[in-house]
Amino acid sequence: MQKHPLYDQLSRYDRSIQAFDLTATAPQLARTDPHLAERERALQKELRDAAERTQKLLGQKQQQYQQQEAAAIAAAMRGAGQSGPSATQIAGSVNATAQQQQSGVSSQARRDFESYRANLTKQDDAQIAAVQKALSDRAARSYRAKVEEVQSKESALSLKMANEDAPQRLALRTKLSSLALDDAARDDAQKQLAALDRKEADALAAQRNRDQQSLSALLAQLHDQVQGDLNAQVASIRKRSIGSLTQRQQSLSKQIATGPVVRTRLINGKPQQQINPNLPPALRARIEQLHSDYQRRFQDDAKTTIADFEKTRHDLSRRYAELHGIEGASQQGAQAQIASLRKKRDDLYDQMVAQIDREVRLIAQQRGIAVVLTNVVAPAGGVDLTPDALKDIESLHE
Repeated sequence: MQKHPLYDQLSRYDRSIQAFDLTATAPQLARTDPHLAERERALQKELRDAAERTQKLLGQKQQQYQQQEAAAIAAAMRGAGQSGPSATQIAGSVNATAQQQQSGVSSQARRDFESYRANLTKQDDAQIAAVQKALSDRAARSYRAKVEEVQSKESALSLKMANEDAPQRLALRTKLSSLALDDAARDDAQKQLAALDRKEADALAAQRNRDQQSLSALLAQLHDQVQGDLNAQVASIRKRSIGSLTQRQQSLSKQIATGPVVRTRLINGKPQQQINPNLPPALRARIEQLHSDYQRRFQDDAKTTIADFEKTRHDLSRRYAELHGIEGASQQGAQAQIASLRKKRDDLYDQMVAQIDREVRLIAQQRGIAVVLTNVVAPAGGVDLTPDALKDIESLHE
């Protein structure tokens, strides 16, 4: 096989396949983080713990302000000498309604946020995959064009040298075919032929080495370019997603921070809470003012707590988005190119084997041999056709 004139082209296919195989040249790109799932679970736990702490703190603050409100209402009722509903009953009704509404809003808000984040993550992953494929395809096209260019240059150089040396080679072979040529002259002519072959082989090898260095430099440049473009695109996508998550968090936080309705009355058949209407107008106005004041103070205090939670959640969301950064470079374009090169390489190999087989059969027919064995020890009386086959294969260069 190595004596066949197409062996250099077969070797070029092997080198091209090796160059395209990024898993061999840069295996770190395809390696996923083994601790990714563990880090995701840790971030999720931090988010749940922060939400539970915030919910607990809000409940404690709400209970504290309701107790202060109940004490103020009781003092107002004692000052007015009223024996109507006790402050404890009013506070209990307010507390039950507040807890029910707060729990429902918080649960729904968390479910909405988790669903929104999951959908946003899927969209980001799809966009990143599309960007990876586009960048990899672009790099593969650039590299494929360069490979075809250098292969054409090498073929042109080989043909040029063969044409330049053809007259001298023909003259030497004609000289060797002369029966009157003595041994010294024959040896000298054979050495000149060998020198021509070495000269062409050395020139072609030097050009091939230069081309291989050029291809290696281009491969590194394309890799860095793809990596840089991909990092920029991913950063842009993640930044946009974090902004969307932050905006959604703020919107849901407003829902959580919205306080319950205190008064109870029927409006369009729907019950709403209010202070007992049987109380004197002045006392009812005073109680409503007390409730409004304490409710406003509670909401102002709760906003601070919720703002702290939003800050923590924003930080965790940012870390979660960064955790899902680049998990390996896309290899689809390279794999498709490798498959194409492997097919061409296999077709060329089969062609070379078939040509060698034809040459051997032709030699066997010329020498009257009916059976030719390969890779086995011939029985006694067998003839070794290998030297003649090698000469014929080498003559194919002409």
